[in-house]
Amino acid sequence: MLACTETVTLVRQVSTAEGDSYSCQVINGVSWFEKTGSTLSAANGEAPAVSVVVRIPEAAAPEPLPQAGDYMVKGVVALVTNRKDLDGLDGFRIAAVGDNRRLHKRRHVVVKSG
Repeated sequence: MLACTETVTLVRQVSTAEGDSYSCQVINGVSWFEKTGSTLSAANGEAPAVSVVVRIPEAAAPEPLPQAGDYMVKGVVALVTNRKDLDGLDGFRIAAVGDNRRLHKRRHVVVKSG
């Protein structure tokens, strides 16, 4: 897989009876691709939008795999104590995850923003 030179942090929210906590897992050697497009809304018309696709080679794929609702942040994040800690960072809430480790020539996991 080409250009797998980025480091990301997978941030998972863990809800318990005592409250929410966050786990951070650093993943090295991934591909981060941003594309600028546009979205349409009835209220605002056309607006710019950025979509992000992260490809994680099979050898670097975390277990368990990322899930929709988790967060992916570019770079290393050591500690998250609440959702606001993610504000201002280059990242997104994961909307979709694809597991291409079985039937794909370049085995990887693909993570997409919304």
